[in-house]
Amino acid sequence: MKNSVKTLFVLLAAAGMTAVLSSCACKEMETNMANLAKIRVGMDKEQVLKIMGPPVAGETYCSDKVFYYYTNQRWMDGLVTRDECTPIAFDDYGKVIGWGPAFNTGVYDTSRIR
Repeated sequence: MKNSVKTLFVLLAAAGMTAVLSSCACKEMETNMANLAKIRVGMDKEQVLKIMGPPVAGETYCSDKVFYYYTNQRWMDGLVTRDECTPIAFDDYGKVIGWGPAFNTGVYDTSRIR
């Protein structure tokens, strides 16, 4: 009986933590989506950071030319993966050249961007 009560308690605690953490993730995604609407081509990194805040940190896909922001939860695993993020891409001078799925590869033609 004691083991079943302990198991039930652990399951309820895990469910509660999942609910709390998923609500935090939803708020972050909503905020990031709203802030992406304020980003414009030609903005510098400082302007982007002021609007968006810090990008996803510590992931292997992050670089100084592409900032990733959590915008689309696909998996309920607690990890933030590139397919759950929207990239904002910068040119060699640190100016925004675009954002969204087309900039996820890190390879793009900048000759047509003004």
